[in-house]
Amino acid sequence: MRRQMTGFIGREQDLAVLDREFSQRKASLAILYGRRRIGKSTLIRQASLGRPAIYFQATLVDDSLNLEAFKKEIARALGSDPILDGLSDWLGVLHYVAGKAEQKPGLIVALDEFPYLVGGNSGLPSIIQKFWDSGAAESGALKIILCGSLIAQMEELLAERNPLFGRMTLSREIGPMPLREAAEFMPMWDPADTIALFSVLGGVPYYLDKCDPSLTLAENIKQLFLTPSAPLQEEPEFLLRSELNDARRYASVAAAIADGATKPSEIVSRVHAFTAASEVSPYIARLQQMRIVSRERSLDADERSRNTRYSLRDPLFRFWYRFVRPNLSALGRGFGDDIWTRAVKPHFNDYMGSAFESVSREHLRDHAQERFDVPAGEIGRLWGGDFEIDVAGRLLDGSAIFGECKWENAQIGESVRKRLQEAIAKTRYAEDARSKHLVFFARKGFTDELRKIAETDAGVCLFEMEELVRAPDPHPAPSPA
Repeated sequence: MRRQMTGFIGREQDLAVLDREFSQRKASLAILYGRRRIGKSTLIRQASLGRPAIYFQATLVDDSLNLEAFKKEIARALGSDPILDGLSDWLGVLHYVAGKAEQKPGLIVALDEFPYLVGGNSGLPSIIQKFWDSGAAESGALKIILCGSLIAQMEELLAERNPLFGRMTLSREIGPMPLREAAEFMPMWDPADTIALFSVLGGVPYYLDKCDPSLTLAENIKQLFLTPSAPLQEEPEFLLRSELNDARRYASVAAAIADGATKPSEIVSRVHAFTAASEVSPYIARLQQMRIVSRERSLDADERSRNTRYSLRDPLFRFWYRFVRPNLSALGRGFGDDIWTRAVKPHFNDYMGSAFESVSREHLRDHAQERFDVPAGEIGRLWGGDFEIDVAGRLLDGSAIFGECKWENAQIGESVRKRLQEAIAKTRYAEDARSKHLVFFARKGFTDELRKIAETDAGVCLFEMEELVRAPDPHPAPSPA
């Protein structure tokens, strides 16, 4: 049974991948990357429990200082050694560690914030290439992990022109936790409140860990964003400043997208620093690379179609630009309670409308097999001049999915099903599907009429909130006789 760090939650798939990598009786050269706060370092430490390991986190200092700090971590993990003290270059230190791995087979060496090391020594990837190609890592099955938060730089390591190209035994992006894992931070909460919190913070462990499960959803939001010195009150600005030289302009692009600008031309009309859509494209591309912005096209559109939309992919960015940024001055004067009452609470359900659609689509991407006995292929949405379908896609058996999501304070009924069928008639998407499933997600549930239809029509599927946040019991209790 896998050992567990105190307070560690979720990451089952990531841990399984790392466990397989670390259990192999051969050397490993792995890359792990993902945005800041996503929990990469904690994941590595959890995966290393019970194994010999050296964990080193680089800092923004000269190369020689990072090398000396790395040697201290080696000595802390393996014991002091005059031979190690006398080494003054990375290649020598790597060969030293490889020798120690012969005594501690499977020794893990994690170099965190690897882009900082490369910033101080641009030749380090070539040095690691030379070490790896020498075969020195094989005899002790040494495991080297290169980890970093600067996604662009980490992806550069995988490029064909990079010295390490083709040598990686594992490359994995660590993304946000899925809803069901994030829900474990609030195990006693109502499912709808859990989904709402997830739609504010996303699946970022650093943010979720700051929540207090004994408080309400509203109290947690106020504590995290709306009080003096709230821990997440300036988080988006911090993330942009930490990676970007021209953070102000990137922030302006993000603000325009949050305000409803879904195309480059619309962003130009809002951000006067730009004079043409072509000037905006590099900024959008970098925000996409940082997993802050996403580009989406209607599923029935051609691959080269201009029928695309940009949106804020990151839930915290969406919430912050909608509710926090416009009120920063008032927050600075201590009016957090008033902002909640007047600016956030009255509009929160409207915010949750589109957020709940995203949650529902993600649920089908991850868990369609629970309902349909077959995984999902593509899942997205459809829109046209006079229609919009919240959820659409195909399953791997060739059948199609069309659905509606409602966060409003009313049950979904037969009228919603009829409107969905009318919208489906306006698109040519999945016309050749072997069958069609109509799926419905609703915070307040479903009318008796629609429930009766679903009982007799296998093509109508109703998703309850509980199902989204918790996996169904594989061994349910038998019904009483």
